[in-house]
Amino acid sequence: MSFLKVDEVYKSFGGLKAINNVSFAMGKNIIKSIIGPNGAGKSTLFNLISGHHKADRGKIIFKDSEIHKFSPYKIAYLGISRTFQTIKLFPKMTVKENIMAARHTKSKAGLISSMFRLPSSNKEEKQIKEKAEYYLNLLGLEEFANIEASNLPFGKQRLVEMARALATEPELVLLDEPSSGLNIHETKEFGELI
Repeated sequence: MSFLKVDEVYKSFGGLKAINNVSFAMGKNIIKSIIGPNGAGKSTLFNLISGHHKADRGKIIFKDSEIHKFSPYKIAYLGISRTFQTIKLFPKMTVKENIMAARHTKSKAGLISSMFRLPSSNKEEKQIKEKAEYYLNLLGLEEFANIEASNLPFGKQRLVEMARALATEPELVLLDEPSSGLNIHETKEFGELI
């Protein structure tokens, strides 16, 4: 059994091929790099795996589930998380709130429980805050916890995006050009983090 299998995936946009019959498989606890020039389809491949685009044909299988038809939420729930080439944070939310938002895939309390602040919802909210603090500490972001994400330097925003991806407790993390826009020092630090 492959942990992730991409089988003859094809995707076009307006008749232009973005992905042409890509196939690969990987096992668990493997680091795999996808390299190529700008426009080669790397981000499109990540968008297909994470459910942001649907393949025109082919299959994407994660832990025996055919995920190529699933929504991004369902794929995240199954254990795939990602970062984006262009950072996609909630700019007016604090760093801590951005990380807390990622925990939605682990939430179980429900709308009614949350509306009426039932004990199960309060307990879950406390756990979400504790997990966010854990990832703030893990990535050295504690001092930025209460700062709006848009007010951080670019390199710190990359770290927040990584913390948010990790906060879902994924089994597979897709890093789309993780050092894009970083200077040499930030790139080295980010490489050590990975």
